[in-house]
Amino acid sequence: SKKYLIDLTFKTDYINLLSFLRELEFLESVILINSINLNLLSPNNNDEINPIEKIEVKISSTFYGRP
Repeated sequence: SKKYLIDLTFKTDYINLLSFLRELEFLESVILINSINLNLLSPNNNDEINPIEKIEVKISSTFYGRP
């Protein structure tokens, strides 16, 4: 199998981060998360009634795909 090193950085909220990680579980490739770094960002001030806290996510991973 082929080995791919993939680093991702993105901003999201907690619920969408959990959805993303759950989706990774169901991929047919083997995925190893080498490290995950979470940084809480300021709430989105555009919606003061229901501010959404955003998280900056940095993931370092290794994917093992089929040839």
